[in-house]
Amino acid sequence: MASVNKTKDCFLWFMSLIYMFAFSSLYIQIPGLYGDNGLLPAKLVMDTDRSSSWQDLVEGQPTLLKLMPRLGLDTQRGMDLLCLAGMVIAFFCVVSRTARDFVSFTLLWMLYLSLYQVGQTFLWFQWDILLLETGFLAIIIAPFNLQMLGKRRSHGNPHDRVTLWLLRWLLFRLMFASGVVKLTSECPTWWGLTALTSHFESQ
Repeated sequence: MASVNKTKDCFLWFMSLIYMFAFSSLYIQIPGLYGDNGLLPAKLVMDTDRSSSWQDLVEGQPTLLKLMPRLGLDTQRGMDLLCLAGMVIAFFCVVSRTARDFVSFTLLWMLYLSLYQVGQTFLWFQWDILLLETGFLAIIIAPFNLQMLGKRRSHGNPHDRVTLWLLRWLLFRLMFASGVVKLTSECPTWWGLTALTSHFESQ
């Protein structure tokens, strides 16, 4: 069980770090990509003409950005706010083991999903979907601990081994599907086993 807990802690710490970099990277790109004069203005995919209710929040494409008009913010400022919130939560998760709980990872997942829904082409890559799927597994793996202070339980949960196997299954699907896509492309460098000499330099 000790090895399971160590694996969980390591996974959740790295997920926190990845979330922090993901939100930070997106934050500095929002004006050029999704601003009013950006390549793909996010306001074009948001219906801001009417006030959104809590029911509207989960209908269609669920995103917290539907609530931004209630705060007096446009879509771009709303995206900035969600990114900043994600950066702060992820930072606390990186520096504090206590913060890496069910609530924190649920918030991080909801924030990134909200941005993904309006991200259009620039957030429809494999790694964005992978972050959402892995982030959802992090919610299940993270301990349900509402107390930000005090001692945490050192023992694990009965479902820990199941959730970690789900994580292994995700990794297997990622590697297997990536390999199938490359081989079905009929690229001679992949079939000739020479592609890796330059593959990672182009990613």
